[in-house]
Amino acid sequence: MTLPLFNLSWKLFGAGLDNFGEDGKPSADPMPEPGPDEILVKVEAIGLCFSDIKIIRAGGSHPKLWEKDLKHHPLIPGHEAVFTIVRTGRNVPSEFQCGQRRLIQCDIFVGGRSCAYGYGMPGGMTQYSILDRRVWEGEGRSYLLEWPEGLSAAAAALIEPWTCVRASSHISHRNVPLKGGRLLVVGGEGAAEYRLGRLFEENPPSVCKLYGVTAGLHGEVLKSPESLEENETFDDIVFLGVTDRALCEAAVSHAGRGGVVTFSGAVPDGLCAVDIGALHYQNRYYQGTLSRDVSEAYMQTRRMAVRPDGCAWFVGGAGAMGQMHVELAAVSEGHAGRILVTDLDDSRLEHLRRHLEKRASAKGVELSFVNPAKLAPEDFDALLRRFAPDGFDDIVLLVPSARVAEHAAAFLGKGGLLNVFAGIPAGEKAGISIKAIVEGGVRFTGSSGSSTDDMIDTVRAAAQGEFQSISALGAIGGMNALKKGLGAVADGRFPGKTVIFPNCPDLPLTALSELGALDPELPATLDENGFYTSRTEEAILAKWGR
Repeated sequence: MTLPLFNLSWKLFGAGLDNFGEDGKPSADPMPEPGPDEILVKVEAIGLCFSDIKIIRAGGSHPKLWEKDLKHHPLIPGHEAVFTIVRTGRNVPSEFQCGQRRLIQCDIFVGGRSCAYGYGMPGGMTQYSILDRRVWEGEGRSYLLEWPEGLSAAAAALIEPWTCVRASSHISHRNVPLKGGRLLVVGGEGAAEYRLGRLFEENPPSVCKLYGVTAGLHGEVLKSPESLEENETFDDIVFLGVTDRALCEAAVSHAGRGGVVTFSGAVPDGLCAVDIGALHYQNRYYQGTLSRDVSEAYMQTRRMAVRPDGCAWFVGGAGAMGQMHVELAAVSEGHAGRILVTDLDDSRLEHLRRHLEKRASAKGVELSFVNPAKLAPEDFDALLRRFAPDGFDDIVLLVPSARVAEHAAAFLGKGGLLNVFAGIPAGEKAGISIKAIVEGGVRFTGSSGSSTDDMIDTVRAAAQGEFQSISALGAIGGMNALKKGLGAVADGRFPGKTVIFPNCPDLPLTALSELGALDPELPATLDENGFYTSRTEEAILAKWGR
């Protein structure tokens, strides 16, 4: 295969879109040559993600970037990429052959630290990319996965975001105290009547700190929660009949990454301000029990997928990622029974209605679409109560707002689950009812990431036709239109994901609904649902590819 002399790449030189690219254009560098331990791949397609916007806005201050001096060491972002292998170094195993098509599980770890593709190493906003041993070998297994037969490049590029959506329905939280971890026990009136129980005996902490309780426990007794160091964190925090709201709020703030917070017995009335962003970014988990045996909270059944035939609300659900969530809940096995989708964009709501209503109806699923901006707040709340008179079984939050999260949480029913999928910054607080957690079994979770196992399962499901990844496509474009495409993502311009073809430099940014403007024959290549097909891609590459 003859390669071009130069390789076009979009580089980030600092914070903000003004520092993305050189004079608003991609950089042209000599074609890279793979070293002994490297693979050179041609980037066939790359999806644009709002996470890319976050990287560009933050620049070197982004917590996942390894290189902070972007002016002298610019980053090539982009993580939703699919490739064809075009060169391999002499030390690369024979399982990686030229001509093979591969996907990447971008959340790569090196020595326990995230070194994600497009974050800790150069990503896919380029025509050709070098992948080193960290990618193809990994730590135990490769991050390069097989590209299923029959999937177009655009469909394959959408596997990664689909994986994040699918993975959010089986997020795991620890169901035992962390053995050898750090434990904080906070007692209220009558705390002596409680016991930690068997699980704590079987999984003793290495550090235990106590406030308001001493009977039967061994640990450092605190004079007050304020005596804790500001950045001191705990793996498990237990409340024994604490009704003081300020005390709860102060102690909960010391939950660490992956921390489990357990409320037992009596709890504060009203709302407690907790870090809602930590649910998403730090895998924090709140649980409760009326029992005086705290271990019983850890042993409760935990549903993470939508309740079959239940009532679900998708807040901001007509955006690119929201559409995937709604589709998964509406037409997959174990689908919900009634679904409410709210969004502030009428065109996106109408697009989702056209795209999904018929298929959902065939499954017996009731779909409703509402723009809250068209209703007074009290009328919108009344609508929510009518739609779910016993409260929602599931609420998926796709709006990165602590205020919206607090409002939504009030409409959870008994045993309801709020999934904070949107990335509310860690540290932002929302008021939640601790009583609803303890007495109503309400739960909160959140994540938009995925593991290699998650992606392998999504690849399998796509290959077997369990879902159509291409259903999420909203627009396409070429290399020179990539920056404009990111602006469209930031503005929510398209009702779906945008996929860029790096080796189609001059392909204009085009909504899927407007393919006829590129070529009047392209609409005829779509399938009966109006979805982009391999025929569509072949025609585009034939005209625009280089």
